[in-house]
Amino acid sequence: MHGHKMLCSKVVTKSDLKDKKVLVRVDFNVPLDDGIVRDSSRIKNVIPTIEFLKNARARIILISHLGKTACFNQAQSLRNIVDEVAQQCKSNVVFIDDCLDADASFIIDNAPAQDIILMENLRFYPEEEKCDVEFAKRLANLADFYINEAFSVSHRKHASVFAIPQFLPHALGLSFMKEIRIINDFFSDALSPKMCIIGGTKLSTKINLLKNLAKKVDKLALGGGIANVFQSFEKNSSFGGGDSNIYAEEVSKIIKNSQKYNCQLIMPIDFSMTADFSIADIGPRSIELFQQHIRESKTVLWNGPVGLFEKAPFDQGTRSLALEISQLSRDGKLISIIGGGDTAFAMNKFKVSQDLSYVSTAGGAFLAYLEGSELPGIAAMHDPCVLQQ
Repeated sequence: MHGHKMLCSKVVTKSDLKDKKVLVRVDFNVPLDDGIVRDSSRIKNVIPTIEFLKNARARIILISHLGKTACFNQAQSLRNIVDEVAQQCKSNVVFIDDCLDADASFIIDNAPAQDIILMENLRFYPEEEKCDVEFAKRLANLADFYINEAFSVSHRKHASVFAIPQFLPHALGLSFMKEIRIINDFFSDALSPKMCIIGGTKLSTKINLLKNLAKKVDKLALGGGIANVFQSFEKNSSFGGGDSNIYAEEVSKIIKNSQKYNCQLIMPIDFSMTADFSIADIGPRSIELFQQHIRESKTVLWNGPVGLFEKAPFDQGTRSLALEISQLSRDGKLISIIGGGDTAFAMNKFKVSQDLSYVSTAGGAFLAYLEGSELPGIAAMHDPCVLQQ
């Protein structure tokens, strides 16, 4: 078990929720282009829970944030996504343009029973990020039951994630439960030998993750800017370059952990450079090395691209690994778990997502859960119910 309590207690059936008003915290923080949704994965993600509630004949009230903001602005209004939500969820959507509208309760009660209610962007209210209890109570008063179906924001101690469950009976959504079950399973012995590929540019956000993974996995392959810091450490040079100095102690701890727990650290052996000699991707020999290790594994978890995949020819590393992993997954030889916004975006770009075992769109929450940290969104579930399919 992965240092997390698995949540289960009371079972809630569809008949328990009949005619009940259910407040669902979703993550509809989707990329918009001139008010048009560019990628609707996060909306599709909640469809199982919405179908469950529709079959239960419950009244569905969705709350979400969009972007980083603390004041009303047209560009980040959830009104922009009403049509997309209606299309994906196959329902008419009633939009409430003020979460604190005194008439919100009246609007909800008087909307046609099968319509979905969508409320305005939670982050238009500074109370959301301040985890204001009164704000949470106002929202909770609109409903009889609360579901958290926003794993990707559950590492944030915000009102809609942390405070609302204090006031309503509550459960985790079906996709949320699936996500944490997949991560918990990854750490079980049944899926060994297991390999993690960790890339991305900033080591600072992944130190705790690497310390934890070094104790738990068989192989840990590093790419992106993170690998460069490790390599300058191993060369034991005067740490010329980047933020290597600051991390000397941490890097040495991760290397010691990997030796102690018998985890093989895999570093790139060649690189692809830009004109100004900065490293932009892993090189062809490294690609082959990484692919060889992937073939020897039963499970691969990947977070963070191994190069500047947005820009050819520096997409070669990330693309080659993506193709190898998707081919093995399609042939049933590998279980593949992809986590983090950039990595998920790269998989879509290389058109391999549908062949992978699991693609998570959660970035920070995915990492926090892998690190073994307790997420506020889970900690808030003191007496959770389980939705009985």
